[in-house]
Order: sequence, then structure tokens, then C-alpha cells
Amino acid sequence: IAMGFIRKILIFITGYAWLLLLLGPGLIAMSVYSGWKAEGDHAYAAREKLTTVTGKVVEASEVTVKRRRSSSTKHYYQINVQPDAGGDVQKLRIDYSTPKVLVSALIDEKVTALVDKSDSDLVYEVSMGDKPLIPYETTKQRLVADAASSAKSLSGAGMWIFAIFLTLIGAAGVWSNRKLRAADEEAQAAAA
Repeated sequence: IAMGFIRKILIFITGYAWLLLLLGPGLIAMSVYSGWKAEGDHAYAAREKLTTVTGKVVEASEVTVKRRRSSSTKHYYQINVQPDAGGDVQKLRIDYSTPKVLVSALIDEKVTALVDKSDSDLVYEVSMGDKPLIPYETTKQRLVADAASSAKSLSGAGMWIFAIFLTLIGAAGVWSNRKLRAADEEAQAAAA
């Protein structure tokens, strides 16, 4: 009876091995993707792919987003722009590395912003008249540096070894689970 109970516990535990079997290749895929994003011009949007928003900044605020699961906190600034062409107020995101004084100075000013609509309305450039207050190049360099940092943290040999280890443990767990289930079915058939 004790052996049957232990077998049931092992079947339950190894029943989750497929998660490790998926997690290993998932980590490898994340590593490859972050390396790809850091190379070339994948980390930022080209100037011609950005949307131009022109209008008056009616409000500026600091936004804090707390994620429950990962306990990480993200900060950014948001400016609300009333477009010259009319319509709804546009809520645009400005990176937190931008000086707060600069963001505050935009309130009640007419600005032209280059925005990436595909990346939650991230602002790449803000100009007042002909003068760029947040230059496109500064944003581009920051995004490239962020991508390189992310790629570096995910592409180390330790990460690959860990991912391969998880895959092997997952494969062994799935194999063990099948063997344990077969042994359990045999034991139940013999007891019947």
C-alpha cells in the first residue's frame, strides 16, 4: 500500500514535467529573440514608420504601473495632446529618463510629436516649432542600449546551460511519468 501511495505522488509530481520541457526551449527562444532585437535596427522604429501628432499639450503626468505577478514597477510620463485637426485627446508616453522639468515645460505649448502607435504611443521626438526638445536620435540610442542590455542578460552561457538543464529534466520527468503510470496500471491489474 505504501509503495502504491509513493507511486501516486511521483506520478503527480512528474505529471508537471512537461512544463519544464516547454520552459527550456522557451528560454532559448527568448535569448535568440533578444539577440535578434539587439542586432541591426530591430530595437527601434524607423522615422518614416512613426505617426506625427501636432497639437496643444493640455496635461502632463507621471505614471507608475505596478505588475502584481512580477512585482516590477514601471514609470513613464504621459502627455495629453489635443490635436490641431480636432478629435479625441491623444495620450502619449514619454520615457522616464527624460528630465521632469522638460516634460512639465510642455504643458500649454503647441508641439509636434513623432509617435510609435504600435508601441503604446511611445514618443520618439517632441518639437516646439523647429526646436526638437526630445530628439529622435536620443530615443533611438536609448532603445538600442536597452535591447543590448536585455540581450546580454539573456544570452549568457549560464542561461543556455540552465535552459538545456530544464529541458533534460523535463524530458526525464515525462519519461518517468509514463513508466510510473504503466507500473501503476500493472499493479492495479494484478490486484484486481
